[in-house]
Amino acid sequence: YEVISFQRSVLFRQKLPVQRALSSLVDSDEINSSTRLAKHKELISASKLSLAPMMEYTDRHFRHLVRLVSNRTLLYTEMVAANAIAHERCSMEEEFRTSNPQALNNELRRGYTDTYLRRYLSQGRVSPLEGPSVLQIGGSDPEQMFIAAQTVCDMAERNICDYTAINLNCGCPSPKVAGKGCFGAALMDDPKLVSELTKAIHDGCEGKLPVTVKCRIGTDVDIPFTHLGYRDMDEEIEYAKLCRFIETVASNGIVTDFQVHARIAVLSKSFSPADNRKIPPLKYDLVRKLVKDYPEFTFTLNGGIKTLVECQQEFEATPGLKGIMIGRAWAANPWSFAMADRLVYETDPSSMMCNNRLEILQEFGKHADAEEEAGDPVKIRRFIIKAITPLFAGEFNGKKYRIALDEIAGLPKKLQSQGKTLKGYPPLSELILNAAYDNLQEEILLRSREESYEMMTSQSGDKKGSNIVEQWQQNRKASGSLQYEKMLQTG
Repeated sequence: YEVISFQRSVLFRQKLPVQRALSSLVDSDEINSSTRLAKHKELISASKLSLAPMMEYTDRHFRHLVRLVSNRTLLYTEMVAANAIAHERCSMEEEFRTSNPQALNNELRRGYTDTYLRRYLSQGRVSPLEGPSVLQIGGSDPEQMFIAAQTVCDMAERNICDYTAINLNCGCPSPKVAGKGCFGAALMDDPKLVSELTKAIHDGCEGKLPVTVKCRIGTDVDIPFTHLGYRDMDEEIEYAKLCRFIETVASNGIVTDFQVHARIAVLSKSFSPADNRKIPPLKYDLVRKLVKDYPEFTFTLNGGIKTLVECQQEFEATPGLKGIMIGRAWAANPWSFAMADRLVYETDPSSMMCNNRLEILQEFGKHADAEEEAGDPVKIRRFIIKAITPLFAGEFNGKKYRIALDEIAGLPKKLQSQGKTLKGYPPLSELILNAAYDNLQEEILLRSREESYEMMTSQSGDKKGSNIVEQWQQNRKASGSLQYEKMLQTG
């Protein structure tokens, strides 16, 4: 197996020069090719730092907050199931066709109702818009993938979304996804199917958007995981299998960009997603080998990195690495990345819309009010509030601020249970600011990005940021939050 895989890799690289990644993006359809090239350029320029996809966290509200913190970070949505999009799309098309039996296909695509599809695909409505952002979808049926990708294009035509790329989830180890669902990390053991799925996505979006793949370094399907067994496993065999996956997926000329979580996914045991993020050891060296051996592709490293200092260290250790993807640290303490644009992208800080957290709350309030005007506060307020809950993590009276936000989040439902409405109450933006003014010191609210970062890095070399992530995880577990459990189940 080692010899065969090595020969495949040599032949594969002989056929693919370094410029293949860009040349493969050009096709006979000049309009779609031009759109895809522009999107590809936007994707690569933003990829140095990515917000990892996290269920129940990276919704449009949290993505809006992250965009206020960083102009440049590449945003990922929560994973959306392709079958959910396809089912809703087909139902709405059937409903439209029943009312318009003579409708042509192009009329059908323009005419079906999109109310429920907006739940999966819509983005923020106020400035700053999301900018560089990737929709992650999951599934194992090419037909559903085609329909889902086509629906994304339909929604873009209706100005409901404007994603930079579509990402296929091949890394989630949740039993509900990789087990019963037969997708996520389970797809790593069927790279030919992954190639077919990415081709279906490409065809569904008419080649307008880049298609990327988020994966792990492998699974334990061939050799069930044990600590000692995995420690003694021949790493060359493990790497050869990873290379086979990358090469097979890329063989259709569509995928050139991979986000790699540097752990295997343990699928042979009853591991939770949390176990799969802790127990299998990180193997950054395998990702570094990919970067060196496949210069025609772009790779983003995911797993274990929590701070900007660690980001910079990894870029120095791996020349050619295109990006770092971070999830839990963003969710636990988004302000710890306030200097991301300057340190990672070397962007002039004067271009930032907000220089402190008070200004961020003021701008976020515009988003909050727009969302409540367009939706039902009883249903959506808690999701809106959740996005800003960790903004003052680790600060004095931060817990009091979070308690105040929780009361604001529950107000619409409480009033509804009493037969009352929000009439006469201040807008959500005002309530959010009042919670900050009442519970947080002015110095904290007005502390600049630079001052915040200096304070953080002066405390044991940025260990405070890492400790906050650990504390956040412990608090979430202790609370028994259903939302946290859903996040764990989907990686």
